[in-house]
Amino acid sequence: MLKQASRRIFTGSKLRFRLPRTSSNPLHRRFFPERLRRFTTSIHARVAAAGVGIVVSAFGAYAAYEVQRDPLSEGKLVEVTLPPIPPPTVYKHPYDDSPMIWKLAFKIQRIAYFACLFAPCVITGLLAKITDDPDLRASWIKLLVRTIELGGSSCMKFGQWLSMRPDVIAGDVIQALTQLRQNAPTHSFQQTRKIIESSLGKRLEEIFEEISEKPVASGTIAQVHRARLRPEYALKSTDGKLIQDVAVKVQHPGVIAQTYCDIDVMFQGAGLLFAVPFSKTEFSNALQRQINFEWEAYNLWKFKQNFKEEISKGSIRFPEVSKELLAPEVLVESWINGHTISELFDGKNPNTKNVKGPKNSKKKTEKDLMEQRSKFSKLKAYKDKMGYWAKTIFQTNAKMFLKDNFVHGDLHAGNVMVSEDHPESVVVIDAGCTCQLKEEVRPKFEKFVNAMCNGDSKVITDSIIGFNQKQTKKENISKFRKSINETVKRFVASPGQSPDGEPVKIGAFLTAVLKEIQKHGLMLRSDVAMSLVTLGLSEGLIKQLDPKFDCVGGTMSYMLGLRLSEMITCHSPASTHLPNILSQW
Repeated sequence: MLKQASRRIFTGSKLRFRLPRTSSNPLHRRFFPERLRRFTTSIHARVAAAGVGIVVSAFGAYAAYEVQRDPLSEGKLVEVTLPPIPPPTVYKHPYDDSPMIWKLAFKIQRIAYFACLFAPCVITGLLAKITDDPDLRASWIKLLVRTIELGGSSCMKFGQWLSMRPDVIAGDVIQALTQLRQNAPTHSFQQTRKIIESSLGKRLEEIFEEISEKPVASGTIAQVHRARLRPEYALKSTDGKLIQDVAVKVQHPGVIAQTYCDIDVMFQGAGLLFAVPFSKTEFSNALQRQINFEWEAYNLWKFKQNFKEEISKGSIRFPEVSKELLAPEVLVESWINGHTISELFDGKNPNTKNVKGPKNSKKKTEKDLMEQRSKFSKLKAYKDKMGYWAKTIFQTNAKMFLKDNFVHGDLHAGNVMVSEDHPESVVVIDAGCTCQLKEEVRPKFEKFVNAMCNGDSKVITDSIIGFNQKQTKKENISKFRKSINETVKRFVASPGQSPDGEPVKIGAFLTAVLKEIQKHGLMLRSDVAMSLVTLGLSEGLIKQLDPKFDCVGGTMSYMLGLRLSEMITCHSPASTHLPNILSQW
């Protein structure tokens, strides 16, 4: 995961120029299906029901429109034409064709490295478990994070996946593993030059007018440089304007070597200590997609296909990608002149809190204060737009989850940007990680989400047991049902409302449910677990922007509008399906 704290703040010494400006409610209704069914028992009522069905169908179409409508961009429709980017072919590791003796020696070397690396961590962890010493456990967790970082890119990705499984992994370990998303080492500019030139088959000077030697961000897989393309390689925005200012994502040199046999070693080693909550095949396929930037380009293209209408209205944007300058190790995308949401919220009031700078460095502290004041002023300037951004992000998530089944897998505040050129738009970046539910699971997941909104403990419990992939004792299942029932009572008093009369806090509710899953020895299937964690991340981002935003009410309205609009699209008689649809709400 790329560190976002400095991603869009350029400080390199080789590239200094001014970027040209390039263009680029919830409806709450309560229905009473029981009364409606009694009403439709008479012949005259059936005729009336048809009329009611037409009216409610119209309401449904309006609800679907209202949920997706962009009030700030009406009248700004622009035709969006997107050239297709095909999905990459089946991945084949470059080392697969190496001599057998070389591959065997390489595997032995990696096994020996991991054995020596993790031995102190394993011993410390066992001692912490035996002694139940909290200080020793804290030391073990710090050692675990450092050990995983030294293990390389595959090991860090493995840790990141574990951090998204609160249904299996302890909370303090998850909190520590999230640090793996923030900081990563960089490689030299000479290596960057070599990778770009060998991957694209052109000299650096042929492609770029200028490029920063110092990366603006670095992650477990790659680092990012800011650059300016030559006019012949310029990108085209959705409104036809040329884009020369770009972000160049370059894979770290050691990634290929670290992804050859490390997955096998990690799964075999981890399997001796605990039950890994996802399969080797799932993890391997996901990692192969993340180390091949052609997949990220495809994901961005697919998101733009799915959000054509929203892009044309200007409510959401995705970076433009160069098809000509694309390789598994290199991705060139449009530079976003703006700030991430996390950067804006990092700019806390400098007059009320001290800024921590390096010790004995007055000059550095003054610079930090200036940057913080700048962010704080921008935060105040954007304050009136935050409710709109929250609604836009909610609509984006609802569409990804409930309509498209193609979800950005890491939609936190560091991966959502606000463009200074287009502050009415939010820009979604870093689309290397996506998640999808299996088709046979989608209706069950939708039913589970609906039950969470309505506080139906029986459906919640039945759904989780249906998603469980671990042999669980009957007595544990019985206790689990009771604990979920108590949890629901703590968070939901009536459909959409918590006991204090406020909207249900779905993020806290999900966290409590996942803790109960871990406590009672269940394990969710991976696609469901990843979707739930992503849902929690998104809800946290929305609440950060607008603490009063009603995610539960919005979800219920969106699902109702989607169902009714689908019914209209299929030309189904509204009066026939209306009682079945309304009975779910």
